[in-house]
Amino acid sequence: MNYPQWKKSDWSETRFGVTMKDEYIGLEQPKDPAVLNWVAAENALTDQFFSTLPGYAQKKEQLQARPFYASYSAVTETPEGYWATRANQDGTRTLVVLDKEFKEIREADLSLIPDTITVFTANPSFTDPDLIYYTGLEDGAGRPCVLVVDQKENKLIRKLDGIFYSLWDKTGRRILYSDADADPEKGLNVNHVRCYDCDTNEIQTCFDYHENAVLVRLACSADGATVVAEVMENYADTVIFVQQDNGAFLSVSENLKGAFTYVDTLNGELIFLTQAQAPLGRLIAVKQGQTLAEGRTLVEECEMKLEDAIRHGDQLVLFYLKDAASLVRVVGADGKKVCDLPLPSASGACTLAMQNGRAIRKSDSLILEFESFVHSPMLLKLTGDQLTVLYQPNPKTAEDIEVRQIFTEAPDGERIPAFVVMPKGLEKTGCTPTLMYGYGGYNNAILPSYNNPFVDLDIVDWVSQGRIYVSINLRGGSEYGTRWHEGGSLANKKNCFTDFIATAERIQQEGWTCPAKTAICGGSNGGLLMCALLTMRPDLWGCVIASVPHTDMIRFRNDDRGPMYITEYGDPMDPALFPLMLSYSPYHNIQAVDYPATYIQTGECDNNVPPYHGKKMAAKLQENNQSDHPVLLRVLALGSHDRGKGEAHLKTIAEMQSYIDWALGEVQE
Repeated sequence: MNYPQWKKSDWSETRFGVTMKDEYIGLEQPKDPAVLNWVAAENALTDQFFSTLPGYAQKKEQLQARPFYASYSAVTETPEGYWATRANQDGTRTLVVLDKEFKEIREADLSLIPDTITVFTANPSFTDPDLIYYTGLEDGAGRPCVLVVDQKENKLIRKLDGIFYSLWDKTGRRILYSDADADPEKGLNVNHVRCYDCDTNEIQTCFDYHENAVLVRLACSADGATVVAEVMENYADTVIFVQQDNGAFLSVSENLKGAFTYVDTLNGELIFLTQAQAPLGRLIAVKQGQTLAEGRTLVEECEMKLEDAIRHGDQLVLFYLKDAASLVRVVGADGKKVCDLPLPSASGACTLAMQNGRAIRKSDSLILEFESFVHSPMLLKLTGDQLTVLYQPNPKTAEDIEVRQIFTEAPDGERIPAFVVMPKGLEKTGCTPTLMYGYGGYNNAILPSYNNPFVDLDIVDWVSQGRIYVSINLRGGSEYGTRWHEGGSLANKKNCFTDFIATAERIQQEGWTCPAKTAICGGSNGGLLMCALLTMRPDLWGCVIASVPHTDMIRFRNDDRGPMYITEYGDPMDPALFPLMLSYSPYHNIQAVDYPATYIQTGECDNNVPPYHGKKMAAKLQENNQSDHPVLLRVLALGSHDRGKGEAHLKTIAEMQSYIDWALGEVQE
């Protein structure tokens, strides 16, 4: 490959006695004309490669022609029916209005919203149907915005930027929202809760949290009487503040460490889901005026991870994870089990589909989303104790596909679960094309899903071609509670990588596949995973797809969101953590060795993971790769923390999917 050349720098820095050269540090300047020219040359090289790649044109045609089954999220029930967000085939989202039978009536009228903003949800006031606020993302913005519209006056009355969470207060005329100011030099992310008054058009700051924290989640009871600010100090510990009658927020935590999530208020008590003193989760009930430590246990910790909970009339619906798959249980106000809901599959994921699940609700019915590796996303409605299918776009299931769950021993003895999806009766040939996926971070569980979000591939389509798909539940997630997250974060981050490697080695050693037929994919924190796996074990993979990856684990601290991410990865300025982080930082561990076929994708508008991470990684890999396998970089000019939208999305996923097929030898030259 005739890769574009970058004028390397002699820049270096010394930290804790270690001198680190960074010859590609200039690529951190996105507006530098030299960087823009280099990016243009990289994109042109990638274009040229795919213009002659066998199978690419056919793949793009197939993706354009594939059946589209609309999926809906962020559902809000209204007297007319529902507001919902429809995911489109080209990576965009459309806000729609549906009737009570879940048939689309119309797309929302967004004529007052600038074209540069993609709208995700609608939040109508429950006291004034003409007052509504939308949440959306402006092109190039790092965080969502809130757009307040007076439909009676046909006027956009306010735009609020940089929002994390938002909700109506009990008046239905004021919006509470959280935002933050980052100070990377001090390693601080200072969070705020503010109130926007639609009548006066004024903003009041209600609460400031001056210590470093990830963000503030906002929640309120279904009747709006209780408002709670949940300060995420990191991705495991939460400080709880409850709003008083005078509008001030008062802490009820008293240094009690652990994860706390406000569920609702029931019989005068505030219900919280917590992992404090219960690593797998329990429910506690706290009386008004009490601290969390004074709360009584309402639902005891059990052998399953309690992932979520929501009030349902005078009952509670609990969302458990049983070995990384969903079990949904209904309990009474006394915390005793009423029943387990019958789900379409035991190896699936069931979550709350309502976007106002922790806000004011006027209906006792709940809308749940269910999907699995063989069931496309469907919506279920729980009314009373009856669970009915509200929307099922593709009722056909793949009867010729089986899902197995395996447990692999990691180097330290931990049992790592993974779902293996394959055709029924598949024989071990040692060369079955296999796609492996993992994430492992941020206390985020990876559950069974119909579609792989980073290559936009329906699992059924992959497996129906006689192939294998593997989804690994790495440490760093929440699948088994506190210990699982702690086992893959901070000083234990490398466990995520060794968990994945151990599972891949097992799949290969058992004779299902081999390195040349193994592709791996992931994005964001999963992109860091991919790049770490690439540099740690380049011999294990035939193809690596890394989307919007973190790659420089020493300089990420300087990024706008660096103060947020040090709570998960650790601070490279910490002398105890620096050697560990340097030992796995993908960018710093590139060697002059044979690397597999690699595709790195990033976006110029990505504020979550700045695009220099992908650019520097690709440039250094291209210089050092000793094999004939290409190292390709795709930089999306308008891409955010995604795979692009519209034509750019279609092009990107066609490249990813056809590159995997080609690299694994599944396309004839």
